[in-house]
Amino acid sequence: MRIAVFIAAGLAVFAGILHAQSDDDEDEMDYFPLVPTGSSMHFGMRIVGGPKVSFHNVGTVPVSNSIADANVPSFRSYNDGTVGLDGRTDSGGRPSNDGLTNSWSANYASQITSSGDVAYHLHSTNSFGTNINGGTATASGWELQFGKSYGKIARKVDFSLIGGITFAGINSKKSTEVTAQFTTLTDTYSLYGQVPPSMPYTAPTTQSQRLVDSNGAPVLNANGGQATQSTDASILISQNPTRVVSSTNSDGTPAIKQVQGHWQIKGAYYTFRFGPMFQVPVTERIKLTFAFGAAASFVGTSYKEDEEIVIDDVIAPITNVQEKTRSVLLPAVFADANAEYWLTERTGFYLGATYQKSKSFNQTLDDSSATVDLGSTSGFQSGFTLRF
Repeated sequence: MRIAVFIAAGLAVFAGILHAQSDDDEDEMDYFPLVPTGSSMHFGMRIVGGPKVSFHNVGTVPVSNSIADANVPSFRSYNDGTVGLDGRTDSGGRPSNDGLTNSWSANYASQITSSGDVAYHLHSTNSFGTNINGGTATASGWELQFGKSYGKIARKVDFSLIGGITFAGINSKKSTEVTAQFTTLTDTYSLYGQVPPSMPYTAPTTQSQRLVDSNGAPVLNANGGQATQSTDASILISQNPTRVVSSTNSDGTPAIKQVQGHWQIKGAYYTFRFGPMFQVPVTERIKLTFAFGAAASFVGTSYKEDEEIVIDDVIAPITNVQEKTRSVLLPAVFADANAEYWLTERTGFYLGATYQKSKSFNQTLDDSSATVDLGSTSGFQSGFTLRF
């Protein structure tokens, strides 16, 4: 609103300067009469401050994979490796079904526990209810307005009804770190006393074995060379893990983590406006106009969040990237104040201030949300005006 007041004050100064100049040149200029006509059109550009955007409950990075119950044999993918279903079969081609698996991979030596087993992890964070102020977005766009004159309501004041549409873009974004509750799911698989392999390790693994007959003599292949066969040399681990989920440190204090985030609201809104306009002449060429009325804003926005946590012994950051769109229709009221300078009896240009009051709406993404508050927006507008 303060922006609109400053611009309105500037309009008064602008009109006064032009009025003074026109008085100085009055004897030299041959003014043509500005003939009032029934219809008018404004087309121009506008820049307004607003809307205000805020982001709520940020910092939640969910687990990157959904894994089965610890007692159900399944393929499981973790932040630091995978454990799959056993691929071994007996001589009859039937699954071994001995509670072990030869299909697994691990990436770091730190995954080997003090008891010689292999631990896997899924990390996540939960928001502490953190809110972030996205600031006030500058919205630029255009306006198109038509008016119909209904004559004078005073000796010099012309009364019109106007209707029009304005367009403005929205772009508000914020990048920062926030603190969140850190949770780790740990699944530990037994090696049953086997010597842990060097990391990184991927199974199944095979080795080549020479074939011999019942007498111990080498078996030859079709080319006369030593015949060989591949055998499974995988280190076996348990098919099902022991699972622990923890949100605390070893000393019992809550575990926390910094989440690097980027949040953005981007979109646009169209405003349909209708109301009365009053035109007051200052000089033969300079007119002041004042308009107000009801409006409706059709708003379409896209809410995007990109959050990540960096974990030691995890190759890539754990991320949460989401985007969602929403459209909403909001009631509003508006007021405009313009100074017009007429170049001819039908064409001129204008410079003015605009103010609009509207409502806010929320946009959600799972646990987080954003508030877009169109509230009180003000700015300036400028363009061409025509009579026809």
